[in-house]
Amino acid sequence: MKRALILGGGGLVGMAYHAGALKALEETGVDLGGSDIVIGTSAGSVMASYIGAGWTGNDFFEYAHGRHPDVAKDPADEREAVRQIFEPLWTTGSERVRRSIGSFFALASSRGHWHRASRGKLPFAYLRHMFPAGLYSTQRTRERLHEDLPAEWPREGLYICAANLYTGELVPFGRDGAPESPLPDAVLASCAIPGVFPPVRISGRQYVDGGAVSATSLDLAVEDGAKSIICVAPLGYRNEGSVFIPDPHAWAPMLTRSFFARPLRREVHDAREQGVEVLVIRPWIDELKQLGTNAMRHFDRGAVANAAREGTLRLLEQQADHPALVAARSDDTARPEPESDTA
Repeated sequence: MKRALILGGGGLVGMAYHAGALKALEETGVDLGGSDIVIGTSAGSVMASYIGAGWTGNDFFEYAHGRHPDVAKDPADEREAVRQIFEPLWTTGSERVRRSIGSFFALASSRGHWHRASRGKLPFAYLRHMFPAGLYSTQRTRERLHEDLPAEWPREGLYICAANLYTGELVPFGRDGAPESPLPDAVLASCAIPGVFPPVRISGRQYVDGGAVSATSLDLAVEDGAKSIICVAPLGYRNEGSVFIPDPHAWAPMLTRSFFARPLRREVHDAREQGVEVLVIRPWIDELKQLGTNAMRHFDRGAVANAAREGTLRLLEQQADHPALVAARSDDTARPEPESDTA
């Protein structure tokens, strides 16, 4: 039976959530790299690419807690780490205004609005030059990805999802028929939030964050014949077992996630209608206070990873016999007891 692991978007907080969720999956016997298809979008593209390069759930969890050897590559000062992520591309006020206009256009265009309005025509070159998209540089991220990841794709069935800037079309790099790209460039494109970071040029075209189309791209796995899917969706939320009126501190995170939760529910429903077993791992409502609304904060990734691990273990205990979870364990792997929480 063809199996898929889907890793969705969610910014820096989403990466920390993935670290905890993947740790919990691994603790309960799931072989993350053993899936036939691994699909990453935005923050999930980073996790998927590193899984392809050999990282484990424990590696991600240790990194979130500052205990992984690769943490030495990060700035020691928290504020410097944030400055490197948000390094301005403008030097004057007028340049900032022009980039802001171009970034607003990129945000709309990545959702297909320009393609429909222009009937497929590209904006004039002089306008693209006058109003460049992107407010913050991704050069340091590019360098880090090229340092850590191989240029060649490490395995078949690894898809990194980005969106064509001018058509709004989802492009799964690594899939048959997609443009060829070095793995680090595809990941950079998948993380290039339109309106925030500049688009990434690959094979003569511009690409931005695949989350502009779908935060999970779960339907790609169904199209490729997956019959069993585990999907980690930091931008969704799970309300089973919660009180009718949640903690007011969860209202804002619920609202921001609602724009992503509805498409996810539709993708999951369509997959199940076709007989695909889907297990979705997403935050419980009582986790949303920890996750908050600022997806790009950096300082509490260890706490987010811990909460995600605990919430995921709770779900996996409830869903221990879910067909997707059973299929993800090797036949000779007993269901291990979760590790004690020493963090």
